[in-house]
Amino acid sequence: MEWNSFMEGSKNLSVFALALRAVILYIALIIATRMMGHRQVGILSGHNYLVAAGIVSLAAIRMLNPESSLTSGIVIIFVYAFINIFLSYLDLKWPKAIDRKPTILMKNGIILRKSMLDCHVTLDNLLGQLRLKGSHNLSEIDSIILEPNGKISVIKKPEALPLTRKQMNLPPKMVALPTTIIYDGEIDEKNLHKMGLDHKWLIEKLMEKGIIDPKDIFLAMLESDGTVYINI
Repeated sequence: MEWNSFMEGSKNLSVFALALRAVILYIALIIATRMMGHRQVGILSGHNYLVAAGIVSLAAIRMLNPESSLTSGIVIIFVYAFINIFLSYLDLKWPKAIDRKPTILMKNGIILRKSMLDCHVTLDNLLGQLRLKGSHNLSEIDSIILEPNGKISVIKKPEALPLTRKQMNLPPKMVALPTTIIYDGEIDEKNLHKMGLDHKWLIEKLMEKGIIDPKDIFLAMLESDGTVYINI
C-alpha cells in the first residue's frame, strides 16, 4: 500500500485501506469531541450544532470517497474543533453577542403570540413540548421560556405546584444517588465499604430475597431510601 495514495486518496485503494482510513477518521472524531467537552455533546448553541453537522458530514465524505484526502479531512476536523472551542469561550465571556438569549413565550398565564412568531414556534410544537414536560393544562402554567438550546422551561403557578416536605412540616429527606453493590455477579467492595456496609449485611439482604449466591445476580443497587433493588 502506497503511503501517499493512502493519505491523499486514490481510485485504486483496497478494502483494507478504506477500512483503515475510516478507523483513523473515527478516532480523530472521538479526539475532537473530547477536546470540545460536554458542551458539544449536548449541542447547546447554534455554533455547536453547525460544528457537529459539519464534522459529521466531512467525515462521511472522507469515509465513502476513496479519492478524497485523508490529511485534509483530519486537518479540517481539528480546525472545526478549535473554532468551536474558541466560540464557546467567547460565548462564556459575551453570551449575548455570540449565542441566542432565552425568549419568553408565556408570561402571567398569557401566551405571547409575537414571541412565538419571532421564534417560529407553532402552537402544536409548544403543546407537544409541554406534554413532554408533564404539563398538560395551560391554566396551571405561569411562564414558558424558550431556551437557547431549543428546549422549553416551564414555571407553574404556585397553586399548581406539589406540596413539599417543608410545607408539610416534615423532616428533610436524605438525598443520595443509587449505588451499585453487585454487577454481573461481582460485589463492588469499594462502594460497599464507602457506605459503611459489610458482606454480612449484604448476605442478609440477599437471603431476604431468597438468594444465596451473589454470583446469581446481574445487578444489585442500594437506593436512596434504603431499598435494595435486585435484578437476576
